[in-house]
Amino acid sequence: MQRPDPDSPPTFDDALRIARDLTREPDTLIPYPHEALENARHGRGFAFLDKVGNNPGYVLVTATGHASGMLSIDGRPLGTIDTVIAGHLARAEHVNRTIPDSELSTPQHLALRAYDAGLTRIGELPGGAAIDAPTADYAQYILIVLRNSGNRALSGRKILAHHDSLLRAPVAGRRYTHPCPHCDRPTTHQERYRRSVCGACFERTTDRAGRRVTGYNVSLSGGMIAYYTDTLDPGATREECVEVTRTGICYIDGQPAIMDEARFGGIVVEMGDGDDAHPHRSSV
Repeated sequence: MQRPDPDSPPTFDDALRIARDLTREPDTLIPYPHEALENARHGRGFAFLDKVGNNPGYVLVTATGHASGMLSIDGRPLGTIDTVIAGHLARAEHVNRTIPDSELSTPQHLALRAYDAGLTRIGELPGGAAIDAPTADYAQYILIVLRNSGNRALSGRKILAHHDSLLRAPVAGRRYTHPCPHCDRPTTHQERYRRSVCGACFERTTDRAGRRVTGYNVSLSGGMIAYYTDTLDPGATREECVEVTRTGICYIDGQPAIMDEARFGGIVVEMGDGDDAHPHRSSV
């Protein structure tokens, strides 16, 4: 399914086609006219009721995404389609708000300046070397999130509007970034994974022979499995890299690293500590 374009809301026919793809019983869909949704400044789209047995549901198809859910289960009401639409419109307005300078702290201003200038490090800003360490650390963290947003066409301020947590003051004493132990690029810091690599190095993990590998969670309950990256293309048959799945040992530019499941889901890659040529699976 194509990524929604916030500047190009769907037509009714497109919305109906998408809604039918999302529901189990396409013939049970009933258009739900809603003037505010269909004429919204942000998040414009169409709503549909899904009359499936005794458990009615809804489908929303909007410029910002697609959503579906149940409105009742076994006769027990969970909400109304109007409250679902109201919540959607409130979120759409919130993430499209204009954030005034008065609401931005020094780290946020620094991160926006660096982002708009195309920089990767706060220290590259004019006078960056003179910024105190805690301010620079939090500003660098914000900059990393901005750059990882996946849409360089958006202004940094627009991305901030989608991340309320970045508008809060930093937690005193918390470390937010650390240098990648392989390439020295800044990356986000977690105490549990103090030697985790940056995103660029994460994307270069290989097996011992140098063939690119990518880690995945086995299921929602955890576990890690590594696949050869060149077998992940659409239509290809996935080929497991048993070596990395079994040992967790992978390589970045020939240097040993550890690939493992992260504590709360996802995959983490850490460099070996330099004293052990054969790193072992980390404890999560």
